[in-house]
Amino acid sequence: MKLCCRKSTTQRKTYIVERSKDRMVAVEEILIELGLSDKEVKVYLALLRLGQSSVTVVSEKANLNRVTTYDILKSLIEQGYVSYAIKEGIKYFEAVDPRRFLDELKERQEKVSSVMKELEGMKSSLKEKPKIEMYEEISGIKSIFQDILNENKEAWFIGAPKMLDRMEFYFPHFIKQKRKQKIFSRVITSDCKEMREYRKTAPKTAMDMRFVDEEIEITKIIYGDKVAFLTFREHDSIGIMIGSKDVSDFERTMFEILWKRAF
Repeated sequence: MKLCCRKSTTQRKTYIVERSKDRMVAVEEILIELGLSDKEVKVYLALLRLGQSSVTVVSEKANLNRVTTYDILKSLIEQGYVSYAIKEGIKYFEAVDPRRFLDELKERQEKVSSVMKELEGMKSSLKEKPKIEMYEEISGIKSIFQDILNENKEAWFIGAPKMLDRMEFYFPHFIKQKRKQKIFSRVITSDCKEMREYRKTAPKTAMDMRFVDEEIEITKIIYGDKVAFLTFREHDSIGIMIGSKDVSDFERTMFEILWKRAF
């Protein structure tokens, strides 16, 4: 029984020592994150433990040579983390209250806050780069149509008639949901019997369609601040979505020009 108790006590002591070591490592890492070098941390912590001490005593506690310790102490004084007093011609150094780190963080925060408007102004003055995404096959292109529903804004189409054939199973679902959300569309497409029949069946509250004589091979969709380009081929349909207000505004202008000459 006594042997068991001694073993248990030894285990507890080992645990406490290991935990203490882990805590000290965490302290050192935090001080390094705050901007101190590895050696500066050693000297500062040595001073905290020692209290007011000479450079010789500090160097022994920090396990550094005297010259290096003195240079580090000078650096810590300049940073405001160490102070000193001269007694009988000898300098005695002392670590300042650790709360100094909190005070410095507050000072830094106040300084950054004082110029935040200017910093944000610099960022907002830059034009945002267009966001470009690419989708492959019909399964990928469906993501663009879902994004149109998510945007829930008026959508303008310059559409290839073949789109209806290539998306014959998904497109009716998209149109049903689009009408349910009351998303209005303006459509320009190639003049053909199929599209004329489609215009007859579409509610005027949901869509306005016009025709051009030219054959349209690529579908373009303008919605929100985005423009999508879709190609429908038998084996390699592709969708490219560009997110950019500048691009979408330009494409809307071009759409209006084409709309005026369509019939």
